[in-house]
Order: sequence, then C-alpha cells, then structure tokens
Amino acid sequence: MKKRIIYLFFISSLLSCGGGDKGEQTVLDSPTCTMIFMDKSVSVNVNKKFINEKYTKVINDLVEQHVNKKGDKVDVFFIHENTGQGKALEITCQTEMGDQSGANATDSEAIKTEYDMSIQKERAIFRQQILKQLQTQNASTSKNNTDIWATLPIIDKKVAQGYNVKVYYLSDMVESMRAPNRRDFHVNPPDDDAAAVGWAREDVLKFKNDLLNIRNAQIFIVKPFEPTATTRQNSPSIAIYWQRLFMELGVSGEVVEL
Repeated sequence: MKKRIIYLFFISSLLSCGGGDKGEQTVLDSPTCTMIFMDKSVSVNVNKKFINEKYTKVINDLVEQHVNKKGDKVDVFFIHENTGQGKALEITCQTEMGDQSGANATDSEAIKTEYDMSIQKERAIFRQQILKQLQTQNASTSKNNTDIWATLPIIDKKVAQGYNVKVYYLSDMVESMRAPNRRDFHVNPPDDDAAAVGWAREDVLKFKNDLLNIRNAQIFIVKPFEPTATTRQNSPSIAIYWQRLFMELGVSGEVVEL
C-alpha cells in the first residue's frame, strides 16, 4: 500500500510539472501588445531634432522587436489632460508563418522567405502609421495638463486580456493635474528621493486595489532630454517616484529608461 501511495504521488508530480511547462508555453505564445504613450502636453516638443530622432529610433526598434506574428499589435495613446480618452491608433499584425509540416528543405526555406518579406512589409506600415501619430500636434487646451496616472488602468486592462504587454512612455513623466488629491510636478515636484518614495507609496493606495494585472507588464520610459540636461529639467526624484510607484504596484521587472 505504501509503495502504491508513493507511485501515485510520483505520477501526480510529473503531471503537475507538465502542466507548468504548458502554462509557461502559453505565456510565450501569447500575442504581444506594445502600448506607446506619447506625451502631447506642452512640455514635450517633438519638433526638436534630438527628441524627434530619439523617439523615431525607439519606434523603429520596438516594431522590429515586438511585431513578429499574427495577433501582435501596437496601441498608441496620447498623454494630455484627457489621457483616458486619448487612444490614437490600434494596428494588428496579420502575417503568419506558413505550415512547414511535411515540407522539404527547399519548400521550408521558401516559406520562411515569404514570411520574412511579408513581415517586413507589415512592419513598414506599422512604423509609418506610428510615426504619423508622433508628428501629430495637440492644438487643444488639453496640452496644458498631463495625466499619466490615467495610463495605469489602460495597461491593466490590456494585460487582463491575455497579451504579453510592453509599455513605452515617450514622455518627460511630469505628472501635472490641477485638481484635488492630484500631483502637479511642474508646480510642486518632490524635493528629494525620500519625498518621491513617500509620495509614490501614498499615491499607489488610491488605485492599487483596482490594478490587479499591471504587475505583468514590462515598462520602458523614454524621456525627451539631451545628455546635457540639468537635474532641474530631468529630475532624478521624479524618476524615483515612478520607479517606486510601479514597484508598489507589483511590477516585478525593472522599469527601463531608454
């Protein structure tokens, strides 16, 4: 009887391990959604040569890296006073690798070549449409405020839909909302790193319980500042604020600044 119990436990363990591998494979096979949040507030001017070139390179690179198969998509949102209603573009990849089962070496190579040509054409369309949004100017009064907090539930919802989510902020990350219980870093930025950490821990309590999926997103921040920018322009404490906020939200991966 004892041997039978041990045997059943061994079989159960094997099945559990198999189930785990399948789950990991499902995550790997999930389509990628690349979310680009473009700052359209008055503090970011993409007409400046340095900013334009930096953001163009990042867009070209992310399309090359993340648009690889049918179902991969890019969503573009504008950051301003009404970020929650700022969706500007949604584009989904239609290219898929042909069936290579039973194909000989020559046919298999032809299928791969066809895929490569198709995906490159589609990536070119992605780049063109995203860069068009980058150049879009915001002439409305919404440019006078910057609601970055509003991006958080948008990200959370997309992760909940089963996508492998990559988030790119093309922004100076200066939250600026003139309303009760909001932050306006233009008027009152954190004085130091300790203040930044304290504010992040305080602010996250406002929405942490409603953001149960965002922890699985990967976050990239691309600021518009040149290497010679002063700490007054590119505040290290504001960077600490966002790093801490995402950490408090449970984002396990490092928030990467490009």
